[in-house]
Amino acid sequence: MLFNLINLLTLSSPNMNGDVYDYSNPDIFSKTRFPTTYEKINSSYEYFDVTSHPITSRYGDVFWTMMPHVTLPEDIIGRFSNKIMAIVGYETDMFFPNGDRVPITWAYNHHYLAYLRGDGTVMLEVNHEEEDDRGQYNHGFHRLWKVNETYPMSSLFFSEANGGEFRQSFHGYPRNYAQLIRSPRYFDLQPMQIDTRNRDPRYINQSKFVAGILPRESAAAPNASYSGLLECPCTTRIHKTINHAYDISLNHSCLKNIINESVCLEEARLLGGNYSGNISVIHNTSYPQGCFYRRDLGGYLSGVYYNQVNTTRNCGGNYGEYYAEIFQDSVTNITVQMNMTNSEFVLTMVGNSENWFGIAFGAHTMADLPYSIIVDGYGNVFEQKLGNHDQGQLLKSSITVQENSVVNGVRTVKIVRNNVGINPNYYYSFSPNSPNIPILLAVGSTPGFKYHKFRGTNNLFLSAIEGNTCICDIGTGGKINGLDFSKNCRPEPYGDLIQDHNPSCFIESYQGGLSCCHHKNVLLDADQIQPTHEMTYSLRFRFWFQEYYGQRQLERFYYQTEAYSGEYDVTQCEKGTPPEDCIHSITARFQGRDMVNHQLTKNSKGFKLIYLAPHCHAATCIDMELYNSDTGNLICRVVGEMGKGTNSPYDEEGYIKLNPCLFGEDEGLLEPQIFRWDSNFTSIKRANNTYTHYGEMASWQMRGIIV
Repeated sequence: MLFNLINLLTLSSPNMNGDVYDYSNPDIFSKTRFPTTYEKINSSYEYFDVTSHPITSRYGDVFWTMMPHVTLPEDIIGRFSNKIMAIVGYETDMFFPNGDRVPITWAYNHHYLAYLRGDGTVMLEVNHEEEDDRGQYNHGFHRLWKVNETYPMSSLFFSEANGGEFRQSFHGYPRNYAQLIRSPRYFDLQPMQIDTRNRDPRYINQSKFVAGILPRESAAAPNASYSGLLECPCTTRIHKTINHAYDISLNHSCLKNIINESVCLEEARLLGGNYSGNISVIHNTSYPQGCFYRRDLGGYLSGVYYNQVNTTRNCGGNYGEYYAEIFQDSVTNITVQMNMTNSEFVLTMVGNSENWFGIAFGAHTMADLPYSIIVDGYGNVFEQKLGNHDQGQLLKSSITVQENSVVNGVRTVKIVRNNVGINPNYYYSFSPNSPNIPILLAVGSTPGFKYHKFRGTNNLFLSAIEGNTCICDIGTGGKINGLDFSKNCRPEPYGDLIQDHNPSCFIESYQGGLSCCHHKNVLLDADQIQPTHEMTYSLRFRFWFQEYYGQRQLERFYYQTEAYSGEYDVTQCEKGTPPEDCIHSITARFQGRDMVNHQLTKNSKGFKLIYLAPHCHAATCIDMELYNSDTGNLICRVVGEMGKGTNSPYDEEGYIKLNPCLFGEDEGLLEPQIFRWDSNFTSIKRANNTYTHYGEMASWQMRGIIV
């Protein structure tokens, strides 16, 4: 029998997982608590159960793929055809074919992404380069799936408290709030499961954890109550290909210097422009250590140097002028020159005069909604906040056009603008502290500003005039088992992974996590024999719903404290430190608009957060806190509750429970507050670091309403 059946029960019934739920922020002045048993929230709630197709695995297997969809039964399809269903919450767990529950010590749910979608929709694979969702909908998967929404409210996404905490974390909403879907028809699931069941005959049928075979890179403590496999250690079956990447610095010395003279000269010619001379090897404490080049007053490279002296001299210079150039970009044939001082810049652009052309700053995809300068075929020069594959928004002018001339069908435009944009939410700000400027270049097929004919990505590299432009080895490029290794760890003040040199940001130091845990990977070393015993089970979701009567639509809000790495390493504290003092902390700073699809910010004042669930893994998570940085007020604090190993449901030793924060108008809940899109937030995640942990996470998975 195929266990992808769905049962619809129209009578009120208890929670699938029992009375195990709670929330972290009760109104202490209320005489009652908001209930977390669905039938007590509202006796009219109904539910249906969805069971996935079977998963079969052996010890050490990773199962991480989009599974075949399950079609909802005819009575659900018929009842809600052209009608709106209001999903008011859901539950989930793992079950064997005989109905027994699967212990999390046997199959670890690292995370899941689940969908309900309507008639006429399909799951589409989207190009990462065209649409980077910062992990919001793909959780680090190397393929990005989206639903082709053919009509409003045609799909729903579920991925809150979606890891080791998933069984006993509350996924319900206050009254009068719901996720809304019209004409539901299909269920889709992309789980990430790790088989950690010890196949030793002595332990194969006991739920109390005893470690099985572990690879040498496992970071689990001796006699740990959890499996080191759940942290996805990079085994000897993993093959890394490291391609060094290089960047420039104009203010600090390099964190990692180039150590090869020929590489130094090659990169100086690539980043700095034409240079036919040789490299000069020097021993001079007046210059920065490592590789750097100098540019004269005319903007030409005057020398490339490799300084072998250990010195703390910073890069840059005192002249206060900088230069960058792209000559006839290979895709668009646009030439760009930038002359910048500490207060303003002059941008010169050369392109075809018949059709429009333009440049966008600080981005390689339109999904980043970048600031741009457009020159149309009629000679108009204007600034635009681009949309996600649309023209976006015309901005108030902050530029002065000094030259706009056409000679033989070639237009030259020279503009002046202050370095600091007049509004950071719309205008890009330029600084020698960020000398590597990602850009988009585009040309159209019409004089008027419309869809581009050609579009290319490039980078403007600012060089110091009469100063030292350092070239640094940032070493982040490469592949793991043939798949690109790509991390976008944000620098201060947005995050602290780069400043702390977190190993997860760099392929050379990457020891474990999602990139070593692809579908069908075996988390054992090549010389370790994988047990042959197979285990088959499914994931079941119980969706609680109501008829639609006007419930407020809950939108997805999301942000990573580990922005935008998607994971991070909890590095071990100094040996000899008492376990209670071993606390590893990371911090992120962001705005309201960073948490949501930018399309939702249009024509709205702000938002209210209703449901806030942190996501972190077993064994290390202490707590997560979210603050309103503008007021200093704590919005939500969730403390991880570790299982004690009792006979109580879901109390496996060392496995975590996370109670979300809830806001609403019900008795027992705090009322939600209104935030603006430019409201500032700070997230802090603390973890125990008595031992190292790979692939830890610290994301906020939230639901809120637009106001």
